[in-house]
Amino acid sequence: MQQMRQWWVVPGRDGGVSELRTVVIPDPGLGQVLVRISAAGVNRGELIGRVGLRSTNPNARATPTGNEFAGTIAALGEGVSGWTIGASVMGRCQACHAEYTVADAAALMPTPAHLNDTEAAAIPNVFVTAHDAIVSAAATSPNDTVLITAGSSGVGTAAIQIAKHLGCHQVLATTTTKAKTEGLTALGATGVIDTTSGGWPKELADRFGSVDVVIDQVGGGLFEGLLQTMAIKGRYVSVGRNDGAKAVIDLDLVARQRLKLIGVTFRTRSAAEALACSTRFAQELLGAFTPNGLQPVLDRCFPLADLPAAHAYMISNSQIGKIVITP
Repeated sequence: MQQMRQWWVVPGRDGGVSELRTVVIPDPGLGQVLVRISAAGVNRGELIGRVGLRSTNPNARATPTGNEFAGTIAALGEGVSGWTIGASVMGRCQACHAEYTVADAAALMPTPAHLNDTEAAAIPNVFVTAHDAIVSAAATSPNDTVLITAGSSGVGTAAIQIAKHLGCHQVLATTTTKAKTEGLTALGATGVIDTTSGGWPKELADRFGSVDVVIDQVGGGLFEGLLQTMAIKGRYVSVGRNDGAKAVIDLDLVARQRLKLIGVTFRTRSAAEALACSTRFAQELLGAFTPNGLQPVLDRCFPLADLPAAHAYMISNSQIGKIVITP
């Protein structure tokens, strides 16, 4: 039996730790394909929950990591039609930090012709997540002013482009690093707000007015100020909580502004619900990936064996866009 390298997260003394294993290359089942991975995305969500994956926890289990890929179809399972061996594909599925993965054929998307696989691997997770938040959750319209926190993150760079593509009135982004302002503006941000300033909510209001939609990946201490920027009937969407899950909330402000607070995650969605998000993204936006249209933002590429270094770089918050690994 042929073998491959594959990353797992395993219980450790202080939480989950990464472990590179040699495992048997799986066979595709009914409705599945085997993909030879050329590149796989690295996402901050992979580190969420590792604190609870302690060796003292009797329920802790080792699991393979990675949830997005780009590569070529190596084998077709029974019942698969519409795809051929050798086709360039990308998509979202589990166990992608490896040399091969098995994915449902329904979850595959064709790689845009002008992109290589390393670039394509920076698309599936962040663009599907951003599209779900902006379009499905917030029902964003061209009249809206949209504020995207952590604008330089993978989801942030995707959300800025999607909001611009939708023709939103203003597309604002936050950062804690002024040096990233030019890069965010180049992606389509109308304005960039440095949230290290204590008076940033007033600065935003003075420069750009009120905000109709907030796509937030920060939470924690930023949340209170975000609500202060919002217009009547504004929609706040919580995508991530990098600054913590607990925050101060002014319920009088929520009532007075008639705000909608919306939470989104893939962790509590069924496989069918997650697939529906990818399908809607592909139907509405995949065709917009052209040389002059939507683009993956690739910051840095690491070898497969250096996944821990890729995670460390991600935690440093130095990047603009996506980090990927390649076998």
